[in-house]
Amino acid sequence: MQRESYTTVTQFCDDALFREWVITGRDNAGWVQWLEANAAKQRLAQEARYLILAIGDDMTGATAGETDQALEETWWRIHEHEHRVLPTGFTGWWRAAAAVLLFALGLGWYVSRQQLSVTNTAMRKPPAASPAKREIEVFNDSRVARLVNLEDGSTIILQPGGKLSYPAKFAAGKREVHLAGEAFFEISKNRRRPFLVYTNDIITEVVGTSFRVKAADDQPEVEVFVKTGEVHVRQVKPKNNASENVVLLPNQSVSYVKSRSLFEKPENKDIPKRAIEYLNFDFSDAPVETIFSALESAYGVTIDYPREALRNCYLSTSLSDEPLLSKLKIVCESISSGTQFRMEGNHVVVESTGCNE
Repeated sequence: MQRESYTTVTQFCDDALFREWVITGRDNAGWVQWLEANAAKQRLAQEARYLILAIGDDMTGATAGETDQALEETWWRIHEHEHRVLPTGFTGWWRAAAAVLLFALGLGWYVSRQQLSVTNTAMRKPPAASPAKREIEVFNDSRVARLVNLEDGSTIILQPGGKLSYPAKFAAGKREVHLAGEAFFEISKNRRRPFLVYTNDIITEVVGTSFRVKAADDQPEVEVFVKTGEVHVRQVKPKNNASENVVLLPNQSVSYVKSRSLFEKPENKDIPKRAIEYLNFDFSDAPVETIFSALESAYGVTIDYPREALRNCYLSTSLSDEPLLSKLKIVCESISSGTQFRMEGNHVVVESTGCNE
């Protein structure tokens, strides 16, 4: 890889490993570390990230209709995926600048890739799904939990061996993901768009809460444990077309026995003394450093922030029932109106000149 020689956004966009990192979060080529060491390339890489997020990963053979749809979604993709906290008054010009930049870059990239694919038209496979329908698959083949941030602001912590699939953009009326293995979910609240987790055996439905699903294919049971909120669980293939709907409240758990196709009676359980369920995100006059450290430990991320500028900043806040991106937004807005953050894979960059007096 000759990324040191990249001088245009197109070169970053054409790099398969760069696109993989942006779309899936898998940083197999060490992009985060490389960009930290090559500050001069960061602006080009960020512009390329915005472009890829706006128009999707597989651009070869895109139709004119797909081009128009992708570019129309540019601002929505940037805003929802990056979840940037911007100072009041800056939103208008930043949105306009981003739209102009991405429309220009997007059209140029589409044209160049279309020209490159002309010679292969006769042998081309059917066109890929549009960005709104494209499925993203994440498989955690590591030995540690993996963080997945969804476009609606929800957070998923996927355990080793787990597999997750979800659309690049959720449907207007509901949010659906498929899980094999174990994962902890923190769902962004939206009563008009229920969130559904499908496994081979059960469907877990919520509108905004936190819970854990254990659905390993080689295990005799599927378990759902609720940390906060209300969760509804039912069978994918109910017996005699009579689906049993199990309602779970905080600290309740239910197991679905595969061999008997039934749910065991829901029971109250102590919060497991492990992972994120056991952590407390209520802070009283706590140093910002303490809050960021707690988030790093819980989610397996690194947070880069101006330590000297925030050395004497203290906050009192409750973040217990919020996904990671919402937690970061609340903290940054509480620090000052000029504090903002962005996500780069598992790396969070906070920019601030100091806290409110």
